[in-house]
Amino acid sequence: MTVVGFKKLRGVALPEEQQGLIRYTCLNWADQPKAVQDKIQRLCGQCGGAYRAALWEVMCTRRSIAAIAQAHFVSESALYRARKMFYESWDRR
Repeated sequence: MTVVGFKKLRGVALPEEQQGLIRYTCLNWADQPKAVQDKIQRLCGQCGGAYRAALWEVMCTRRSIAAIAQAHFVSESALYRARKMFYESWDRR
């Protein structure tokens, strides 16, 4: 049995390894140093705007985008766009 841990997001202009690093860093949010936690929160605010909490859930939990969108009254497409922006903004200075 093969366990798939991470699948590259096609629309994101980063290699699979970089995407995976960002994803697993976010999933381990509670174990990250304060500076990394602050970075994740800042990017959620910049990329998610009014939906920063929904984007934080997308990045830092394993809940589906559909469930998160419904809970936060936001469209799935808005969350997909915010997630893409989050990934591509990770290393920008």
